[in-house]
Amino acid sequence: MPWLLGSGQGENMMTLSTTTSYAIQALTCLASPDYSRAMIARVAKEAGVPAPYLAKIMKRLNDAGIVISKRGFKGGIWLSRPPEAITLLEIMTAVDGPEYLNGCLLGNACCSDERACPTHEFWGATRERIRKELGAHTLADVLVFNARRKRSAAAKARRA
Repeated sequence: MPWLLGSGQGENMMTLSTTTSYAIQALTCLASPDYSRAMIARVAKEAGVPAPYLAKIMKRLNDAGIVISKRGFKGGIWLSRPPEAITLLEIMTAVDGPEYLNGCLLGNACCSDERACPTHEFWGATRERIRKELGAHTLADVLVFNARRKRSAAAKARRA
């Protein structure tokens, strides 16, 4: 998935929106055993996301049924289901909307099968591949990736 995780060469062919990236970072915090239920400020600090912005993201995730939030005593936010049951496509759709990938790749307001831009056919096929990939990967996959990356960094630090 080089478009999602990067090629390791410093450049991504394509990345998800900042909002989706922040949502995934915050949700990985909530998926940790240390965060079964947490306040937005704590998650924001751990995920490196501005708290007011994360509050808006969490509202969207709550509306989509990905997290549950409760105000007041014994309040906080938590995942509504296990990380294995939350796809990256659900997260992206919740925070960016179902139309996020639908626009013209070149930004043309009027791009359709009848009036196609030079990238129309390519983008149509690519957009479906992206949706399929995001639907096939879960928050649990991100947790595994992050754990592997941390172990690799720690091993590299020990060797240095």
